[in-house]
Amino acid sequence: MKYPCLGIKVCYLLFIMLNAFPAGAQSVQELQHLISQPELTEKEKINTLYTLSRELTYVDNIKSLEYAEEALQLATEVNYIDGIAYSYRILSSIYALNDNYFMSMEYIQKAIDIFENRDDAIGIANCYISLGHIYRSLNNHEQEIKYHNKSFEAFNRQGITERIGVSAHNLGESYYNNKEFAKAENLTRLAIKINDSILNLPVLSSCYKVMGLIKENEKQLDSASYYFNKVIKISNELGDNAQKVATVEAMIHLATMAKSPKKYNLELKYLQQAEAFCEKFNLKKLLLKVYHEMQTFYLNQNKLGEVRFYLNAYDELAGDLQRVQLEDRNRLTESMTSIHQLNKRTDKLHKENAAQASTIFYRNISLYITSFFLIALFVVLRKLKHINRELKSQNDTINEQKSELQKLNATKNKFFSIVAHDLRSPLASLKSFSSVLVEDIDFISQEEIQSMGKKLNTSLDNTLKMADNLIIWAQSQMNIIEDKKENINLREVVNEICEIFKVIANNKEVRLIASVMGDPHFIGDKDQVEFVIRNLINNAIKFTPRKGIVNVSVTQISNQIKIVVSDTGVGMSSEFSENLFSIQKTKGIPGTEGEKGSGLGLVLSSEFVKRNNGDIHVVSQEAIGTTITVSFSSGRKTA
Repeated sequence: MKYPCLGIKVCYLLFIMLNAFPAGAQSVQELQHLISQPELTEKEKINTLYTLSRELTYVDNIKSLEYAEEALQLATEVNYIDGIAYSYRILSSIYALNDNYFMSMEYIQKAIDIFENRDDAIGIANCYISLGHIYRSLNNHEQEIKYHNKSFEAFNRQGITERIGVSAHNLGESYYNNKEFAKAENLTRLAIKINDSILNLPVLSSCYKVMGLIKENEKQLDSASYYFNKVIKISNELGDNAQKVATVEAMIHLATMAKSPKKYNLELKYLQQAEAFCEKFNLKKLLLKVYHEMQTFYLNQNKLGEVRFYLNAYDELAGDLQRVQLEDRNRLTESMTSIHQLNKRTDKLHKENAAQASTIFYRNISLYITSFFLIALFVVLRKLKHINRELKSQNDTINEQKSELQKLNATKNKFFSIVAHDLRSPLASLKSFSSVLVEDIDFISQEEIQSMGKKLNTSLDNTLKMADNLIIWAQSQMNIIEDKKENINLREVVNEICEIFKVIANNKEVRLIASVMGDPHFIGDKDQVEFVIRNLINNAIKFTPRKGIVNVSVTQISNQIKIVVSDTGVGMSSEFSENLFSIQKTKGIPGTEGEKGSGLGLVLSSEFVKRNNGDIHVVSQEAIGTTITVSFSSGRKTA
């Protein structure tokens, strides 16, 4: 298939990209063919890669990620700033769909920063849409409404009809999610009017779905059925480019409404349509929902054979999805490294461009300066630089000495604070307990003694941990710790530590997931490395609420080993995270269930990482979670 109007087609793709909503004009197969055309310029190829990634977002996470990474890499190489920004935006969507909201937030913020620097109001408004969808996934409807409203207002100021229609739909659905049904209906009617007038069928289909939900909530089932059937009608018109989520949801709701008048044949018809649709487009997550509805339907019909069939199908598909999700998470984790490298290259390009501009400027200036003046100026500057260097050197020495004294004084104060407060409290509890046993033993029940003993035991365990950390820290300050270098098998170390901590995690109803890729080894002090891993996992569990997740992953790329401990916990402010490894500013804070700590563990962990020629890096956001990455050099290349 030839593309005689290649330039027109690519311009259309660029329009799609800038508007950031599925166009439904070209299939994935057509786009994949288009991308192989030698006539494509680099920018046109980037725009096509972006569009492909977006079209595959809900269908094939891995393929979508690969196209997004390729778009980002190529955009970085040619310094195509818009391409970089929109690649960040699609990466944000991919991470959000895989429940990695921290990374999703990080990438959408990168995109916003670029658009703000370029004063691109449309780009910023499109990013607001992404933020609204992220907060929708987090069930934070207040923030969801906030950002969809900001995009709606921005596009109204710009007067872009198509984007007004999209943002009105998003805002209407947000109000529906927040049970503000009157506002939801008004905005959805506006969205229907706009998208119908410009024949934006994919968005119109989603608008009809929301209106159907509103009417179903109002018990206006005939009206709801009318709108849901409109969704299916548009879906049939669009074919492969249909709004797949809206279509399946419409079919399921039509089936649900058929239960009330007990129209079993009609209910089964819609469920079978939904099943076939999901199978056709490989919509596994939605198919899981359909299987569940099928189980309920056949259970009501007392057809146990069919119930068992769909129960088995559900279990098998759920298992497949779990495996795929784990593979996707591993792939996403690996991609973080490559994307981070691309970010560095992007920053380097900006610096090189600035340096080149500066060089050209000064070269042109120099042409207009006489030789005599240049030499005279050079001599004066040399003298001034010499004087300034001497003064700076003296000031730096004084400042360094002052800083060291301040650090020593703060360290001393921190040490005595921990000794006076954190160690004194459990000792006082022990004193109180012993007094009760001596004076009131005859009046205390066995259950009360056991309860007091458990509390005291926990308090003493925490005290022993604090005391051990204080001793180790004091030894490190006096340089009396000997580093014992040996070949460390990280797979064994991480798995053993995780097995120990799974008991603590299970007691707190926290999922502890360990993933070690390959066979990572490196030369270091095993005791120090084990201390670091234990401390990071313990802190992650400590600051993660019940039902949360703690992920521990180890990857090795060439001779670089990365240990990543991430959680879905309370997170921390940027100000707090910046001082996380400072003995002067760190302080012990209780965990989500009152777990005690002195803050010394992370200080020691940072020091031990450095002793083993490694780096430690923390990224955190309040209410989202924390990710701490430790990097070591293996000293050898993998096969």
